[in-house]
Amino acid sequence: MTDTTEIKFDEWTVRPDSGELVRDGQTQRLPQQPLRVLLELLAHPGEVVTRERLVQLLWPKGVVDFENNLNSIVRKLRVALEDDSETPRYVETLPRIGYRFIGTMGSARVAQRRLRLAIPLAAALLLVMGAFTAWQIYGLFPADPPAPSQAADVRRKTNQRAYQFYLDGKFHRSRRDVNANPQAIASFRAALREDPHFADAWAALSETYTGNGTQQHMKLAAAMEQARSTALRAIELDPKVAAGHSSLGVVLMYYDFDYAAAENQFVEARAADDRYARLWYGHGLLRAFQGRTDEAFDYMGRARELEPMTLLYGAGYANLLYYTRQYKEAIEYVRPVLASQPRFDQIRSVLIRALLETGDVKGALDQLPLRYSDVPMLSDDGLAYARAGRREDALRQVERLERHRGEGYGVSYEIAIIHAALGQTDAACAALRGAFDDHSPTLNWLRLDPRMEPLRTATCYSEAMQKLYR
Repeated sequence: MTDTTEIKFDEWTVRPDSGELVRDGQTQRLPQQPLRVLLELLAHPGEVVTRERLVQLLWPKGVVDFENNLNSIVRKLRVALEDDSETPRYVETLPRIGYRFIGTMGSARVAQRRLRLAIPLAAALLLVMGAFTAWQIYGLFPADPPAPSQAADVRRKTNQRAYQFYLDGKFHRSRRDVNANPQAIASFRAALREDPHFADAWAALSETYTGNGTQQHMKLAAAMEQARSTALRAIELDPKVAAGHSSLGVVLMYYDFDYAAAENQFVEARAADDRYARLWYGHGLLRAFQGRTDEAFDYMGRARELEPMTLLYGAGYANLLYYTRQYKEAIEYVRPVLASQPRFDQIRSVLIRALLETGDVKGALDQLPLRYSDVPMLSDDGLAYARAGRREDALRQVERLERHRGEGYGVSYEIAIIHAALGQTDAACAALRGAFDDHSPTLNWLRLDPRMEPLRTATCYSEAMQKLYR
């Protein structure tokens, strides 16, 4: 009699409870991680399963080198299936996105019944096996079982199609090689068309808009108001959605400069789910803006501990090293990251500024053409040119930023930095005062920013401090 937990596709039979893969009477046992990947693909035949989703399944607590590990696991699965990545019969690769099962399942009725029976049993078995194995091999898991991942909780709140769009959005949002935020927004919107009451998708959409605004991929006011309204919608649907409170906190902090209100939102987020990494990242930024740097490092460390593969948190840590004037440590931290992620402009900016503060002006100038995008519009070029004595080049950067300021991108603070480096105190003060009017996000770093040293004794600086920390 056929085992009710068996799953059949083409000429293959998978036995999830034992990990056996059978064809033509020949049996082989799949290692638990390739088996988990296969089960996830078979659960969604013909649909894209994102790399992010597979990482969440295989390593709930994160793996630093997950890219190579995941690639190796998929290769092992292909070897077992005698599949070829160039001309696949079963596992199709979508570069940088994920994988899709393209084989032929058994009868839909039987397959679905078996999947419903098999996957919970296999998941339970493999979770135990995987936790123990990962703990032994990678040292990633504590002796106690890990808490359920937030992704699993999210999945229970909506339908599968909405959840898939949601995961696609999170994948695109996490990319740092290109600006994939438009794809992320489209995916989250698609999830919400499937399920307008999907609070986590509203919250993730809000977070994407905050990133678009602070990184100047959208005009600041439009991005932040979209972020505010979508965060409020998420909280309205689910008052306990940590991502909604966290994203609203970022809007209140970055755009409104209302640190007290932002603090309340981060506290709400922590009460809802203190394992949500982005809340610790946002709260860490708030602590840095307040000058409470020890707590900022602690909170950033918590975010990185929860999601060590998320590049955004590494950039936050690098920024903290710079703003706390640990320039050598910042340089040592970012160089290996750039070696593996050369398109990560956000962290290259930290390297440029840290090199300037150590007196390596030539090194900083050499980094400028290595960036892949002119966005975000920062003062790095103008500051480097000013330090190099290239006054006219620095002033041309001021002109460039002035155009962007007129377009609504919130860059007055960056203009103030260049004027200050050029010794133009009056112009720097005028731009610093204007940073409140255009809601320059980088104004929040005023207390710590070493680039503001030329203005520390100016009246405009003390006025700005009083206004920012009212």
